Amino acid sequence: MGFQHRIALLLFTLLAVAMGCSRPDDSPLVEEGAVRLPALPDEPFAYSEMGFPDLWLNDPALQLFGGFGDEIEITDAGATLGRVLFHDVQLSADNTVSCGTCHQQEFAFADSAPGSMGISGHVLHRNTPGLFNLRYQRRLFWDLRVVGLVNQVLQPIGHPDEMGMSLDALPDKLAALPYYPALFEQAFGDPFIHLDRITDALIQFLRSIRSTSSRYDQGLADGFASFTESELLGKSVFFRSDTRCNQCHSGLNFFATQPFINGLEVDYGQAGDGGIGDLTGDPADDGRFKTVSLRNVGLTAPYMHDGRFSTLREVVDFYSDGIQPHPFLDERLSDNGIGPAGQEPYRLELSEAERQGLVDFLHTFSDTVMVTDPALSSPF
Repeated sequence: MGFQHRIALLLFTLLAVAMGCSRPDDSPLVEEGAVRLPALPDEPFAYSEMGFPDLWLNDPALQLFGGFGDEIEITDAGATLGRVLFHDVQLSADNTVSCGTCHQQEFAFADSAPGSMGISGHVLHRNTPGLFNLRYQRRLFWDLRVVGLVNQVLQPIGHPDEMGMSLDALPDKLAALPYYPALFEQAFGDPFIHLDRITDALIQFLRSIRSTSSRYDQGLADGFASFTESELLGKSVFFRSDTRCNQCHSGLNFFATQPFINGLEVDYGQAGDGGIGDLTGDPADDGRFKTVSLRNVGLTAPYMHDGRFSTLREVVDFYSDGIQPHPFLDERLSDNGIGPAGQEPYRLELSEAERQGLVDFLHTFSDTVMVTDPALSSPF
């Protein structure tokens, strides 16, 4: 019997029971007609067979950054459950916001607004980052305050400005929906719903979002034969010793595990967001933020922790000419490129062709598969 048939029978049974008896006012059951059922294939997507290419798995640098306590087994049923949970507005207090509301597939699971808006109606003060290649990210959020997805995935669900759901009430709410008991049984062997299982399923889905299919990846295989003259110029600028772009955004994932102070402000705390400095109180951390991956950077506008730059050209212009002095500015953004932090920022004064080339090159990082893969899309 296919999944849709099982769901239909379960829904029919639940409705029949509901019609035959009264329920107390405090029952968590959702009113009839208020719930959309997920449209899932009879045979689940093969999440368990998805993986990183050998080039990634055998890369020594990435091996150092992989596996941070979230090495759970990804099963087809577990990731399917995670996909439904990720895209389901029923996980929010007022049934209007899902994880996928702010992390949208077409934008590499980022948001196109500078700040997302949750159930509170308040715009969040930090930009929503893309979600992919999470195997290689140990510390999460812009200020790196959480270690591991296991400690992260429930926080947006319970946050009053995001999804606002009481985590204590979440398992009962899901159990009352017609489709979750069967999904949990398929994933875990019985229909019992618990926060640990919700966390596990979400991690399985999130770890299935991989970005390794871009024109840049094709270029690695064919010697960049299909790159335009401008893209090749941008590639040269990106890896050039004076720009040092690849020293902060390095390797196959174009990221760093270190947070940097990049000179957006003279005083980040005074400007309204001190990043890690707001947590530690250490002046050396004022404006220190996570170094995000540049993969899919052409899809994840706007940019920086507060979404202040609308286009990649604005970002390139900033790093060429606009870095502000800061007492702890990262040394890679100074003329010397080495030595103590806090040196005067460099002024690259890139030519028009170099700026446009960098923009064109950065667009080659956009994944051509992930953003349309039905295994990652909303089932609702």
